Amino acid sequence: MEPRSPAISRRAVLVGVVGMAGTGLLAACGSSAKGTVRTLGTDVAVDPHTKQPIAVPLFDVGDPYVVTGTEQRLVVGLQGPDGNAAATLPSPATVTVRADKSSKAVAGPMVVEAHHDGTPIAYYPVRATFPSVGNYVIEIEVDGAKATQALQVFEPSAAHLVQRGDKMRPVETPTPSDHRGVEPICTRSPACHFHSVTLTDALATGRPTAFLVSTPEFCQIGVCGPSLDLLIEAAPRHPHVQFLHAEVYENAAKLGSIQGAELAPAVVTYALTYEPVLFVADGQGRLVDRLDNVFDRADLEAALAKIS
Repeated sequence: MEPRSPAISRRAVLVGVVGMAGTGLLAACGSSAKGTVRTLGTDVAVDPHTKQPIAVPLFDVGDPYVVTGTEQRLVVGLQGPDGNAAATLPSPATVTVRADKSSKAVAGPMVVEAHHDGTPIAYYPVRATFPSVGNYVIEIEVDGAKATQALQVFEPSAAHLVQRGDKMRPVETPTPSDHRGVEPICTRSPACHFHSVTLTDALATGRPTAFLVSTPEFCQIGVCGPSLDLLIEAAPRHPHVQFLHAEVYENAAKLGSIQGAELAPAVVTYALTYEPVLFVADGQGRLVDRLDNVFDRADLEAALAKIS
């Protein structure tokens, strides 16, 4: 897959989630924040016509992203009265994933707790394995009200993303001794300490690896920075794990904007069209879990426990 230009078509998924309806994410929900009210005991909006909560997909519902055959983690929020994804959500919710126009469930009904510990966006993490390509619906029932979110499922070859069970892809990520054209190698202030070795070298050690791709300074909402902060917080509890971080852009700092910025090597190699993303790999370099777009402390600890 050819890398997309960030200035033209790179999909900043969470930008769409929090108000840029032109990306097609909020627009697909069928309502704007105007005329909505607060219900369900928290700042959650309802559609003034259907009186149902408005689902907010925190993932790409249309482009080849969700694939068949391996477990997919899909995070869904509910819209707040201001049009943004709500910061808190009712918990728990009952979630069912069904084939479109069919009563057949491929996952659920399952009880899913709301997650928002350490992230500014609350969400329900939904995990499901899809048996075939096609259209599906995620149904979220909370406090007697139901929100739905449609999505498309593709063959794995269409997405070009590393899936659970796949081998990680070595990348000569920037280090303090060799920035490899990425300036700076970390936009967090102060810079994190997850850049001492390249991903290539880390994967060759035979140790488990947690590899985060995010840009704290140029993230379009406040998710990428908190994601890296959670990793820094978790690292001392997992001394056997190698923690690495790579920026999204090569030269956004020089330009002062992501407009026209070049994508960093890790983004190109992993064919990413979103951020942040955390890859959790075992000592054999196989992907055990992938946390896309948003995760909190509980999600992070559960993923790291898989390589403990």
